[in-house]
Amino acid sequence: MSTSLNTRWQAWLATRAPRERLVLQSAAWLLLAALIWSLAIAPAWRVLQAAPAKQAALLPQLHQMRAMATEAKTLQQSESARPPGWSERLRTLESTTQRLLKDQAQLSPAGEQVTVTVTLRDATPTALAQWLQETRVNAHLRPTRVQLERSGAAGAWRWQGTLVLGDPNGAGT
Repeated sequence: MSTSLNTRWQAWLATRAPRERLVLQSAAWLLLAALIWSLAIAPAWRVLQAAPAKQAALLPQLHQMRAMATEAKTLQQSESARPPGWSERLRTLESTTQRLLKDQAQLSPAGEQVTVTVTLRDATPTALAQWLQETRVNAHLRPTRVQLERSGAAGAWRWQGTLVLGDPNGAGT
């Protein structure tokens, strides 16, 4: 079919004057070049131009993910060592709570078990997040049950409720 179309195009073009033939061939080549540009080259060109900006936008995420991976490896290595005793965990938790949450939290240890109930009153999100991280890393305790409620206006959120912290490995004293 394409040879038939090409033959007809050549026959039709042969009936035209030389100058008209040149204009028609030039127009066909120009149309073909525009088609190739719009379908193949322009999209790739736009992607190449946008790549540095996208890379710069994703770089902080990459750094954050690498830092989290390093932290995870450190935690895995530290958890493989013998965890601190219950009294040491409780002292660490009390000092962290006093330092970060002050009077916004109340601890209720459950005897000699590695379980602590924490009651929050108007804790800021930043203080709560930092407290949770330090509790996980330093006291080797993680939330096992959480019942929190957010209050306040956007930008000034406060958290209240209870968290039950426990040993992730289920170890006792």
